[in-house]
Amino acid sequence: MNRPLRLLVLLAVALGGAAGPAAPEQPDVPRSPGTPHRLRELDCRNCHQQKHQGVLQMYLGMGGLGTPMIPSHMFQVRVECVACHIVPKEAEGAAAIVGQTFRPSEQACVNCHGEKYRGMLQRWDGTLAKMREILAPKLAAARAALAAADPTGPKRPRAQKLADDAEFNLRFVTLAKGVHNVFYAADLLKLSNAWLDEAQLLLGKTPVKTDDTLVRGGYCAVLCHEQAGVKQLETVRFGKQTIPHVRHVAEFGAVCTACHSAEKHKAVTATAATCASCHHSPQNERCESCHRAQSAFYRGEAKTDLVKMEPNVMVNAVACTGCHDWTGKHSRKAVGERCLACHDSAYLDFLTQWTAGMDTRTGEVRDALRRAEASLASARRTGRETREADALLKQAREALALVRTARGVHNPSTADALLDAARSKVEEALVQTGRRSRGGSGQESAH
Repeated sequence: MNRPLRLLVLLAVALGGAAGPAAPEQPDVPRSPGTPHRLRELDCRNCHQQKHQGVLQMYLGMGGLGTPMIPSHMFQVRVECVACHIVPKEAEGAAAIVGQTFRPSEQACVNCHGEKYRGMLQRWDGTLAKMREILAPKLAAARAALAAADPTGPKRPRAQKLADDAEFNLRFVTLAKGVHNVFYAADLLKLSNAWLDEAQLLLGKTPVKTDDTLVRGGYCAVLCHEQAGVKQLETVRFGKQTIPHVRHVAEFGAVCTACHSAEKHKAVTATAATCASCHHSPQNERCESCHRAQSAFYRGEAKTDLVKMEPNVMVNAVACTGCHDWTGKHSRKAVGERCLACHDSAYLDFLTQWTAGMDTRTGEVRDALRRAEASLASARRTGRETREADALLKQAREALALVRTARGVHNPSTADALLDAARSKVEEALVQTGRRSRGGSGQESAH
């Protein structure tokens, strides 16, 4: 039998065919129970089992714990593995013997997306590495707390599951290469971060203190937006409100996924309740970040040339949350009852008196200003000079606006001074136009 024919016969025998003489019996090979390997079968999967399954699951957006399926954006537009894995691992000569594997290259990103994407792959890899570093001490602390916890404790099983699931996600992102689906990987790490903190609390421990803004959901800009040159909007509209978008991240410490979906790009998931849960939570003591006018007025720092600004006498003793508690019904009565934390019951009606009196005075000045504006309009129609009167009314409007915007009750003495100044300016304006009223004629009388 010539050599080519003999090779064909041996191959047929190995594949289980009937051609050629029977091959000699082979000795049994020890196998572990359940091993699918079978002799005389040329199938690479006998040794190379489930190759790249974790990577494939990551790309498809599945396999992790706690999130819905989040396919990679690249998968959604039908990008195959070979589109990114373009660099041969083996030299041409060696590849003919051992086969070829292709490594990923950022050049593939640049080929499709342009030069602004150069460095994006390294950014993804580095950011996910930082996120894993943030989780490492939290996982270690959770494991230590579990080891020291009472095995019969009622909350221990839940804490155990949270720690186990968090560790699974962490290993999955590491071994399945999170860069194959970077936002899915980041979402898995975000969940793991929350689970590890919760596990610590269940075990009566304080969560590890670390700057976890990135892993809590601040990864969108870091992963893509900064590199791609996406400019964040300074303000956005949310319902009827104009929201300081950039300040929420740069100043308030908000993370992207607090308001935006981690699963659907650009989708807004925030509701009014989302805003309230953060802005009016007991942990939020940064009221001044949004309520700047009220804070400046309370501290005597508001800008005005009409009166000398003085701080509220309580400024060094009471912060915003000393009077305002948004965990319950927020009403004037509820705010007034907060006075009783420091004062006796005689103070219970003080806030009502302040607010009611301030509302009355503000309304009177507002009505006087409207009548003065009507008088000036009449004067203009007759050709009279109103320049000085216009300037006076402008000052009166500014004083009234400051009291109304900053809420006069935050600084009653200064609010009274501003309302007096506004009333005085109204009177001066009427004098300038010769329309100062007398008595109860229906026009303004001198204050």
